[in-house]
Amino acid sequence: MADKFLMRCGLLVCGVLLAATVPAYAEPAQPTGQAGQSLAISGKVTVAPSLAGKGSATDTLFVFAREMSGPPMPVAIVRATKDLPFTFRLDDSNSMMPSRKLSDVGTVVIVARLSKSGQAMPQSGDLEGISQPVKPGVDGITIVIDRERP
Repeated sequence: MADKFLMRCGLLVCGVLLAATVPAYAEPAQPTGQAGQSLAISGKVTVAPSLAGKGSATDTLFVFAREMSGPPMPVAIVRATKDLPFTFRLDDSNSMMPSRKLSDVGTVVIVARLSKSGQAMPQSGDLEGISQPVKPGVDGITIVIDRERP
């Protein structure tokens, strides 16, 4: 009988301690929907007049964010077959991996590539443009596709 009493007291103490700690974990510090929204990068891709004749309607446009001091794999990417100028928005929904999101990285460069093959890997003859380093949350940047890959 004494064992049952001690067990009940122990369970009661554990329950009280658990109830006291739950509110601290129940409310997130920041709603996740707002974080991804506010840390988007958006802008426009155009082609330099000197390369305007080199693109074709069958080219595939890739716009992606690559971390400045990280691996070369893009953090976020958008694929399009639209005419230029093209308006883009990169955010956590465009992330390549759930564990590596745009909102979690520091400084990135935005690369715009017109791919002749339709493949994301760069190839000779692809047309590219790269932004200045930016941080997630920047709006209204312009990327000019101004060079051809050798």
